[in-house]
Amino acid sequence: MKRSVLVLVLGFLTAIAAADAQTKEFSFPNTRSYGRATIQYRGQGVQVVVNYDYSQRNHNTKWLLIDMAIASRQRFVLKKEHVRLLTPSGREIGVAPQEAVIADSAGLTKLLQNASVQRRPLLSYFTQRGGGPVEAIRFQTLPVGGGTVSPEVTVDDDHVSNGAVLFATPEGSWNAGTYRLEINNEVAKAGLPIKLE
Repeated sequence: MKRSVLVLVLGFLTAIAAADAQTKEFSFPNTRSYGRATIQYRGQGVQVVVNYDYSQRNHNTKWLLIDMAIASRQRFVLKKEHVRLLTPSGREIGVAPQEAVIADSAGLTKLLQNASVQRRPLLSYFTQRGGGPVEAIRFQTLPVGGGTVSPEVTVDDDHVSNGAVLFATPEGSWNAGTYRLEINNEVAKAGLPIKLE
């Protein structure tokens, strides 16, 4: 009898461990929520604010739109590869390449038009807004607005770097759940929750 109980308990614990491995739980120290889909990270001299109001409830396309603003007491260069999205299953997704943006400009134009009423300005979360310029984050050139693409942006305490960041999934839509937006380089190590409903 004791042996069968032990086998049952071990089987139960194995099932729990397998379920935990499939859905990664993230921790988000130094973050604060401002409403449903505006999150601020503030730690180690780095401040990041993101908003994803539209994508939180409209993620049945391959695109995820996240507006991001960032400043830092220590100057550094934020490169496109320093920004990634971790899915609840633990898969890493990098910022979408410009070629993907160009290939689906019609789909992105529709997304940006639909999202326009729900996007929020982020500069009011920063003290630099009155005393310094804003530097655009241009990891991609969007169909609406144009401009040039740059794989990096300078981040410092004199101004705020601000712009839209797009992620694409090959599955064609995003599952509901909590994702982790990571900024990770030698100066900034921030993790912000992206909760898709």
